[in-house]
Amino acid sequence: MGRPERPLDGSTGPIAAFAHDLRVLRNRAGNPSYRELARTALFAPSVLSSAASGHRLPTLAVTLAFVSACGGDRAAWERRWRSVAGQTGGGVEAREERVAAPPTAEIPADGAHALASGVIHLARPAQLPMGSRTFVGRERNLAEAAGMIGATGPVKVPLVVSGPIGVGKTAFALRLAEEVAADFPDGQLYADLSNSGTGGRSANGIVRGFLRALGVPAHLVPDDPMQRIGLYRSLLAERRLFVLLAGVSDEGQVRPLLGQATHSQVVVTSRARLLGLEDTNRIELDTFTRTESLALIGRIAGGNRVRAEHDATDAIADLCGDLPLAINIVGRKIAARPEWAIAYTAGQLADRDRLMDSLCVGDVNVRDRFASAYEHLPPAGREAIHHFGQNGAGWTTSIGVAAAMGSTIETADELLESVVDAGLLQRANVAGRYAVSRLVSAFAAGLYREPNPLAVAVPMAGRRARKNAFEALRHETVRTLPGGSSEG
Repeated sequence: MGRPERPLDGSTGPIAAFAHDLRVLRNRAGNPSYRELARTALFAPSVLSSAASGHRLPTLAVTLAFVSACGGDRAAWERRWRSVAGQTGGGVEAREERVAAPPTAEIPADGAHALASGVIHLARPAQLPMGSRTFVGRERNLAEAAGMIGATGPVKVPLVVSGPIGVGKTAFALRLAEEVAADFPDGQLYADLSNSGTGGRSANGIVRGFLRALGVPAHLVPDDPMQRIGLYRSLLAERRLFVLLAGVSDEGQVRPLLGQATHSQVVVTSRARLLGLEDTNRIELDTFTRTESLALIGRIAGGNRVRAEHDATDAIADLCGDLPLAINIVGRKIAARPEWAIAYTAGQLADRDRLMDSLCVGDVNVRDRFASAYEHLPPAGREAIHHFGQNGAGWTTSIGVAAAMGSTIETADELLESVVDAGLLQRANVAGRYAVSRLVSAFAAGLYREPNPLAVAVPMAGRRARKNAFEALRHETVRTLPGGSSEG
């Protein structure tokens, strides 16, 4: 047990009163030792002790770290600090307090010991990319997500935003960040994990970048990966940050980047539902409503043109399956050629064999997005995609896929769920049915026109059996369509 603090008379001046109230705040927090506070505040124990000594006004950085570690109101204490600083002319914010490193016994185990030789500058990162100025719709989803983020509780629960390829998950998350920005005044962090594992995009590489963005000097970033992650989680718990982790493919990528954060919010976007992550809030995005599709084309290409050719614009939305990415691409192409009638673009999209070729503008390409997901599927998943292209139906079921691929229904169901998590399939509103979008069907048909890379692995007798089974799949899938002969 450390030596008791000397008595402090808070009536002798504003600095003494300030220090006295810091002590009161610490007592209300359970009277933790300064060594314990240092684990969260990330300042040496001697710096924190000096802040409550009454000798001089601590810097704002030290004050806010002390207050946050004790669970106090940062905004209120910042106003109090500025008032006292204005009265006394002390506590210059830019000044740094440097102290000698504490003895080994005082080194926290979570990596914060790296900071004992200096002070972290309270940087305010603003890493989020530019959001869409043509964002439309999603009002209900945004209100639901904002409600989840604003809910009171001991910690901020991570939010997972999932949905198929091209549905606008990142655009949604960026708009959400704008709407809740006032609740996270300490800044925003961003990482695109879609290429994680290469070029420093591993979790540890991302954490290192986050620490630098949060003001940790390079020489104070722990070398040990676990201590580095521990330090990042400590800062996440101490500040009010909005963290967006985009393009996550599996739970293992994102687990190290989650922590017990009281005031910081982590939002994850992924094609997969990431069901292995516990204690998360979830928003699952669907394709646009037709009204939203028409609104987006109008916002990009001009509302007057849409109103003048409403039927042609409606046909375009239908041909694009109301997929936000495809709608955005077509809208930009229409805007770039004001001399063309919208009906001309609709005619180009109506050719199924050329549909995927038409959904490209600059470096944005629907086919490339689908192809990337397709390439990461297991062989059975790729074969299922080929089936979608062969039958051209808008629906499928695990029963039909099981018949076509000679597997059990349970195996087929797991396979289709993996295709859902790859972003190439959606569940229908009827249990057991899966919706194959018009665009995925067109993409799969293009694959079918190519030599099947899996065919060489199927023996001739097996191929004949597969052909018979596939006919059963075609028959069963057609029956699942609206108006089918036996299933309403």
